Amino acid sequence: MSGLEVYIQNLTVEMIDDFDITVFSRKRYCDVILQDYKGVKVRYVPSINTKHLDAITYSVIATVLALIGHYDIFWYQALGPAVTMPLTKLFKKKIVSTVHGLDWKRDKFGKVASAVLKLGERCIANNADIIITLQKFDDGYFRKKWNKNTILIPNGVRQPCFRDAMEITNKYGLKTGSYILFMSRIVPEKGVHILVKAYQRSGIDKKLVIAGRGVHTAGYEDDIRKMAQNDENIIFTGLVDGALKEELYSNAYAYVLPSTIEGQSIGLLEAMSYGLACIVSDIPENIDVVRDAGIHFEVDNVESLKLALIDCANNKEKIVSIGKEAQKQICDNHNWNNTLAQTVDTFKTLL
Repeated sequence: MSGLEVYIQNLTVEMIDDFDITVFSRKRYCDVILQDYKGVKVRYVPSINTKHLDAITYSVIATVLALIGHYDIFWYQALGPAVTMPLTKLFKKKIVSTVHGLDWKRDKFGKVASAVLKLGERCIANNADIIITLQKFDDGYFRKKWNKNTILIPNGVRQPCFRDAMEITNKYGLKTGSYILFMSRIVPEKGVHILVKAYQRSGIDKKLVIAGRGVHTAGYEDDIRKMAQNDENIIFTGLVDGALKEELYSNAYAYVLPSTIEGQSIGLLEAMSYGLACIVSDIPENIDVVRDAGIHFEVDNVESLKLALIDCANNKEKIVSIGKEAQKQICDNHNWNNTLAQTVDTFKTLL
């Protein structure tokens, strides 16, 4: 899952006390078919499995099925699916749109896909009854460009579950404090190629753990693995979840996110909740989260990230101090209960 799926899963399972919720999901992504997940109804939608047609075909089919289903509110996620909003509005449905970032900026999208995403942005501005943004950058963007009142509801994270290093030691030989963690999708905009180059030039005595996998970017992931194939200190875990994911967060020395564009990274929020010092690129979306409780480096700059990694590895006391401040900041600004309460209130107000 990406951060978007985590966002929806976390919220919907706790909103069912107040609402009857159905989630429309792309069937081909699902290993297990469940008609009900913790009280949330799930409907599975087919799609054309290509990089450019997957999302749009799913969105059209899901919208038509939802219209047949007579739901009161349609809750759209991200820019792409929003191109079907005019059809929903034609049937006089109420629409909520959560903006997870300006996706047309992402490197993986070509001119046609970017044009569709920009159309989705326009559809949100013209059709959504309520626009929810997750961070200040997107909030200001929609207010300034589209003159729209938006509701800023930052992502929240639950209390972390700390675990001793057991499975990660058995599987990968990792011990507490022995590695720096990257946990996200392996796609170009996450800057993994910058990270691998910087790490290999840094010569630090910490391993680098890359947890995640590519989505429609198999070639990019292959390139990353080739870059690291002769370096036994770079460990690829693939997609992780559950106890293994919690172990990786609990025992990391620090967390790194070299992205060139973000919405609001749940991985970053989770890492901070575990008290990890986070090394992040200096894009507004990352700085808005870490503020002074992190280590910043110049985006897309291998040398700058190399120096940040060296500084991190050589200053344990500094790292511990930053981690404690990061954890406090998450508790203050990204409290899960606040996120849930604000979201529920927003939907009740619309009804």
